[in-house]
Amino acid sequence: MIDELKIIGTRFDASPAQVATAWAIAKGTLPIIGVTKVNRVEEAAKAVCINLTADEISRLEKLGDETGVHILREWEKEM
Repeated sequence: MIDELKIIGTRFDASPAQVATAWAIAKGTLPIIGVTKVNRVEEAAKAVCINLTADEISRLEKLGDETGVHILREWEKEM
């Protein structure tokens, strides 16, 4: 999962955390990110500019399923 986040991140010059945040946004959620430093806020804000393709979202969903990462919360609709 981390490797795929890194691979996708290279396309956007983004960190795995930024890609994960963009993925959450693409799923229709509003991530709540706890930060204590200005540069972390700036990094998180850049995630809004990342537009993942349907293929990238699908690959992340598949990897989430394969690795047992619980990516669906009770308030989310199934995709």
